[in-house]
Amino acid sequence: MSNITPVAPREFTDREIALIKETVAKGATAEEFKLFIYRCLHMGLDPLKPGQIYFVKYNNNPGTIIVGREGFRSRAARTGKHAGTKLGVLRDDKGKCIGAWCEVYRSDWEHPAREEVSLAEYNTGKNQWAKMPETMIKKVAEAAALRMAFPDELGGLYVREEMDQALEGQGRDVNQRSGPSTPPPPQAPEPASTSTPLERFKFLSEYRVPINFVHGGSRLSDLGVPDIEASIQYWQKRAEASASGSLTGKPLEFVENATEYLKLKNELGANPSILPDSDEWTDGDFDTAFDLARDVK
Repeated sequence: MSNITPVAPREFTDREIALIKETVAKGATAEEFKLFIYRCLHMGLDPLKPGQIYFVKYNNNPGTIIVGREGFRSRAARTGKHAGTKLGVLRDDKGKCIGAWCEVYRSDWEHPAREEVSLAEYNTGKNQWAKMPETMIKKVAEAAALRMAFPDELGGLYVREEMDQALEGQGRDVNQRSGPSTPPPPQAPEPASTSTPLERFKFLSEYRVPINFVHGGSRLSDLGVPDIEASIQYWQKRAEASASGSLTGKPLEFVENATEYLKLKNELGANPSILPDSDEWTDGDFDTAFDLARDVK
């Protein structure tokens, strides 16, 4: 069982900022770089330390911020409740690797969080997956178990190894540089236009940020308001700088959904009368109302 010593978050010096821009985040636009530094500080991760957090950019696509395995471990350790990790390989009756398992222990839990993952679901059969499949699938298992044990710190975050197969399907060389995480499930069908504000808000809460965007694969409900606002501003500025002056495709879809999500979040939190009568509430309605009340300043 391994134990990890917490590391306190810190500000970066001017020299470190310059080094990050020239190396880790090389090729980032000014807005992408600002967002990357914000995320590093917000999560208390150091891009100059191996394996904590990366900035990845493919050709002319928007940059992507990826948390590495060491970043997962650091955020779990910082809670002061991470009591250790065990992991290993799952094998069939012939001794062939078919997956991996991981148990994460918390000092305040009687039993560990345990995850088992299938090699077939993640193995691309290329690059590092072809060379060391057991090592790669154990990384996936560890990330999944840490996320289960520490949802407040790691919810919505994924390691590159969880996303390799999804990105392969998009025609990207995911091992050229580190890339994002576990394939997000299909989007739910668009609700009818007659849906109530609460129903629309619940639908938008499950909207997944496109994979190749910053926070790719995360639900809007997994992100804080500052993160969503920063991403919206980034795309709006990209639109202003473009020849057409407007957004299309996934960027437009994201900005419209994220903007409406924030608007409804504010309206529902500030106007309880928009919510259904209490005798009509479902368990999900109570959860939504609790989240809104918690976030209202």
